[in-house]
Parts: sequence; C-alpha cells; structure tokens
Amino acid sequence: MRETATALISLNTEGVVMVRIRDGAYQALADAKENLSAAVEATAGKRRPLLIDIRTAQPLDADARHHYSGQTLIEHFSALALLIDGRPLGRMMGNVYLRVARPGIPTQLFADEPRASPASARAVSTPGSMALARATSFRWAVGQCR
Repeated sequence: MRETATALISLNTEGVVMVRIRDGAYQALADAKENLSAAVEATAGKRRPLLIDIRTAQPLDADARHHYSGQTLIEHFSALALLIDGRPLGRMMGNVYLRVARPGIPTQLFADEPRASPASARAVSTPGSMALARATSFRWAVGQCR
C-alpha cells in the first residue's frame, strides 16, 4: 500500500487498483499528480480497473479534475468505478465529475462498497441500461487482469 498526503493506494487480490481519498481531503493539481502516479505504479505495468473511493473527499478543483481524466487514465486503466456518498450531494458530485471529466473508459458510480466490487457488478440487473453496460464493461475489464 502506498500513502500520499491525500490518498491510500493499493492493488487488491482481484487485480483492481484501489484509491481511497482521505477523509475531508482537498486535492490540488499536485495531489492529483501524486495520486495518479501512485495508482499507475500499483498497476505493475498492466492495464487494470480502478476503483476510487471519494465518499469523504472534497470537490476537485478544475486542474485536478482535468489531470485525473487525461490520457494517463486511458492508457493505464481499463475501467473506473467511483464509490460516492449515496446522499444527494454525493451523487451530484459524482455526476458532475462524469459530465465534466468524461473519463474515456467504462465508468460507473456506486453508492456502497459491496456493489462497487467487481463480483457485485454482475448484480446490476437492469437489462439494456447504460448501468448494465458499464457494469459489464467493468466486469470484463477486471476479468482481463486475472
């Protein structure tokens, strides 16, 4: 596990890079660069899915948000799961991030950690929905790293 000023980054046993943003952390561009670099390190040179826990994070400034959604994300990660606070403000923050950042890889918001796990992504059961397509893509991306 690698620790930065604003996050804890690790590779779990399923091959997913986990980034947990520290409680109340505000991330400036320098923090975003450090966190993304640590997440890329955790991939061990293999394109992997990424799960970011932003439930207790502060909103990102524009430069940090832009850095997180750039080419590095696309080159090193196969899918993105954002673990958000399930209350309206948390959902709004997650949706705003997705609308503004447009990550360029399959992405899904989750309000609870068990559903954010790759195995639980299979439980999304709304046939034909974008959520199912994203969950299937995330599950596929996880399967590629085994």
